[in-house]
Amino acid sequence: MSAVESPQEQAQEKKWIWSPVRQQAADSLLAVFIVAFAVTVIVVRVFLQLSGYPQIGNSTFHIAHLLWGGLLLFVAVVFLLSLANRWVLWVAALLGGVGVGLFIDEVGKFITQDNDYFFPLAFPIIYAFLLVCVWLYLRMRRSQPRDARTLLYNSLEDMKQVLDHDLDPFEHTALVKSLNQVMTVTTSRNERDLAQALLDFVRAKDVYLAREPNWVERLWGWTKFVAARWPSRRVFKWILVGSFVWAGISSLFELSALWTIVSGGLRDTNLPAFVIQSGKTQYELREPTLLLVHGLAIVVTGLMSMLAAVLMLVRKERLGLRFGSLAMILSLTVVSLLTFYFSQLYAIGDALSQLAILSGAAIYRWRFFLNE
Repeated sequence: MSAVESPQEQAQEKKWIWSPVRQQAADSLLAVFIVAFAVTVIVVRVFLQLSGYPQIGNSTFHIAHLLWGGLLLFVAVVFLLSLANRWVLWVAALLGGVGVGLFIDEVGKFITQDNDYFFPLAFPIIYAFLLVCVWLYLRMRRSQPRDARTLLYNSLEDMKQVLDHDLDPFEHTALVKSLNQVMTVTTSRNERDLAQALLDFVRAKDVYLAREPNWVERLWGWTKFVAARWPSRRVFKWILVGSFVWAGISSLFELSALWTIVSGGLRDTNLPAFVIQSGKTQYELREPTLLLVHGLAIVVTGLMSMLAAVLMLVRKERLGLRFGSLAMILSLTVVSLLTFYFSQLYAIGDALSQLAILSGAAIYRWRFFLNE
């Protein structure tokens, strides 16, 4: 039987009653949410563009897809409130991402007096919200607290997989390691006793472990297997160099537009209007300053991409990857945010290509520089 805790230990435990604890798989769950959210918005916008923006309803009713998004959010919350299985978190993350995507896609109707779905500012707002979610994901991924209380929370969460017979040998090893770490770092006798009891349980011979990973784990394992071996370093390098060069060359087309704006003067009212085609509606933009900032950002990131390609060719790959990754990050955060104001479908393709290049640079660094 455990000894009674001291008043100091009891006072310390009382401080923890309402303090938040990071969810063990918070970064992975948020990644599922972000992907579901982004894919939903892209699919909806592309479908509406190709189908001519149809509507469900009649002369009186209009069933907007915002309502379906709200319904999915309701289902996700009910799942979280009703079921304790760990898989519910993943289902809720998926449904929540789709629901938020359907909901926020109609933000244009709620920021304009005439409920204008096609308002140019709507898509930059959606994209800015996506960038905030990505920032939260990166913060979550960097934050990996290992205090005794967090480790016990995570261990108790893993016990659900033990009860569901879904704990594989790798997860079993990680759980044992976490419980051992709790017993090392904790100052609470009760926590130590709880960790010891859980450790004895998970080490029992009759604890059933899942021998085969599920299809998601197999798919993820296969993806990492392929990414770690293909293509060869030489081919991979030339793919990145070509991608950086292409990004740099594309920026040169903005030079003529920049010259027109600068030579005409930022306050010249005779400059031609920039026509924005958003869905079924056309908008005229007569603000040269915004066009100038957009063009300068494209040229700067393009030059950085060209520099990255040159550095990789002269065998300064680490520095080249840094410049190239920074160029893609600036393109995704600054350039794409402005591009979405001028063009929707083009900006989607442009952002996806930049994300592919950034991912390629990260994989290249992971494969060839991680252990050096």
